[in-house]
Formats: sequence, structure tokens, C-alpha cells
Amino acid sequence: MTNKSSQKQDAGDNSTNLQGQQVIVNQGISYTDAKEIANDVFKANFIELKQEAAIIAQERAEEVTEKVISELNERHPESLSEFEQPAMQDALFNVQKQYAISGDQDLGDLLVDILVDRASEPKRNMVQIVLDESLSIAPKLTTEQFDTLTLNFLLVSTRRMDVKNYDELIAHFKKRIVPFVENLSDSHSDYTHLEYLGCGHVRAGNYGQLEQRLRDTYKAFFSSGFTHEELIAEIGEGHNLAGLIIPCFHDSSKLQIGVLDESVLEHISRENGLDQGLVTKLKQYFTKTTKNQNDIKTMLIDAIPEMDKIFDTWNKSSFKQFELTSVGIAIAHANYRRRTDETMDLSIWIK
Repeated sequence: MTNKSSQKQDAGDNSTNLQGQQVIVNQGISYTDAKEIANDVFKANFIELKQEAAIIAQERAEEVTEKVISELNERHPESLSEFEQPAMQDALFNVQKQYAISGDQDLGDLLVDILVDRASEPKRNMVQIVLDESLSIAPKLTTEQFDTLTLNFLLVSTRRMDVKNYDELIAHFKKRIVPFVENLSDSHSDYTHLEYLGCGHVRAGNYGQLEQRLRDTYKAFFSSGFTHEELIAEIGEGHNLAGLIIPCFHDSSKLQIGVLDESVLEHISRENGLDQGLVTKLKQYFTKTTKNQNDIKTMLIDAIPEMDKIFDTWNKSSFKQFELTSVGIAIAHANYRRRTDETMDLSIWIK
């Protein structure tokens, strides 16, 4: 006997029916649809708890789900449809489960941040893979470890390119570095735990002294300055120095080389038609007229007392040797955005 399937078609909202076995192709889902799918994912997969524990778990899951959908709807509304994908539902359930178990607000917010990034990466690539892994690793870390990863990321792997003068540099540190200092760890066990979970590894060598790294990274903002006569004595007269020389940040009676680093100096020098011999002299003078690292350390601590703890932790712990993996960077970035409400493009560091 042959059983013939019905050919009747029922069209749902936001769908297109195709003939044959009631095939429904969704053309995007609404905020409400996404929220319903997300809550159903938790109900269908979480373990059955008894009485009060079940109520608490459900409330927490709904709370974190609301945050995920709201954040995604605000930042990447086109990605709401990702909740129809098995991989995204699995990532979502991981977040719901971890927050339902812990109830930790900081962890929940961090996981939401990672998941929103994950939803905006529908194509299977390194960023997607790293974000999926980060969702499983982050619940195993403490707040101290989150902030230590973030400070390492900011001090070792980033440079603020929009800083225009020394005051703006100090403002940058106060806004984006200081918030993480209180929880910065010098505990050996924190670094071994981070290493064990694949967030980074302790290198055989180290990054050198922090004050030297900051001197190299933000060279233009630590100039001792020089007079016009001293500059002429060093490189001679008649050169096109447009875009290279500015008033000194620390002494208005003097001048300084006002580019971020040697590579920018060389680029502008080439545009100005300066020969290589003069470019070499300018680079040497740039270094010669930059304050020494001890003075830089003193200046920063005087302006930002919290920097003292960073220098101290750098010198006495594995912080100065810790190299982040892609997972460590993703978690550090999510924690940075959670605390500062600023974002960066992860694809810069994760290819």
C-alpha cells in the first residue's frame, strides 16, 4: 500500500513555502522569534533540577538570554537569524548553562559579549572557532585572571594610535588601563592556571622592562626637547622638516620630533625628499632626545599612582613573560569591552 503525503501548504510568518513535504524556508527571524528559540534551547537541554534550584536556573537562563538578544539586536540585528543554526544554539546553551549554574554577573556579562561576537561570525573561520573555545574556557577563570589577561593584552599587544599629546596619553591610561589594575595578579598559580587552560604560555624570555616598552611604543610623548640651535647643530640647515618638528610637550620653550615612531619618521622624511643619511641622523636624534626609561617610570607613577602596581607586578611575576594565545586575546578583548564599552577588531590579532 502506498501512503501519499498531503500537498497542502500552510504559510507561517516570514516564511516561503516550497512544494513537497511541507518545506519551510525562513527569511530572517524577529526579536521575539529569536528569544523564543533561545529559551526553548535551554528548556530542551538543561538538566532537570528540583524545586527552588530549578526556578533559580530558569530565571538566570532567561536573564542572560534577554541580554544576549538585546545586545545582538542593538549591535548586529542581522545576526539574529544565526539562532536557527545548530552551532549557534550550542554556543548559546553553553552560555545559558554556565550562567544558570554560577549566577556570577561578571561572568554572565563576559559570556554575553563573546556570544554576540560569535553570532556576527556565521562563516566557519579562526575567529568563530576561537570564540566558541572562549565560551568554554571563560567560566573556568576568575575576575583576577580576566583583568590580568586584559592588562597583558593592552600593554603588550596594542598601541593607541589616536593619542595626540602627553595629556591624552595620560587620559588614555586612566580610562583604559587603570580599571583593570586592582585585580592584576602576581600569583604564580594564576599564570599556571591560565597556561593550563590555553589562554597563554610563559615564555623562556621576557618582554624587557615595561618602562622601556612604553618608551618605544609612545616615544613622541616622552621627549626632553631641544632648541632650534641644537637641532641645526645636529642635522644642519635647509631641510624640509614639515610634519616632523613640533613644540615640546614638556617644555614649551623647546621643540621635539613629533611623530609616533621611527617608521612614521621615515615615511614623512621620504615624502619631504630627505636623503637616507639625514633620515638616519633624525632617528638617532629622536632616540637621543627621548627621556630615559627611569624618568618615564617616575613621570607615569606621579601622574597615575596605580601604575606603580603595574610596574611592580611586571617585575616580580610571570606577567612580563606571559604571551597570550588567540583564546586569551578573545577573552581579554571581551573583558575590555565589558568594562570600557569600547571594541576592537579581533581579526587584527586572530587570522
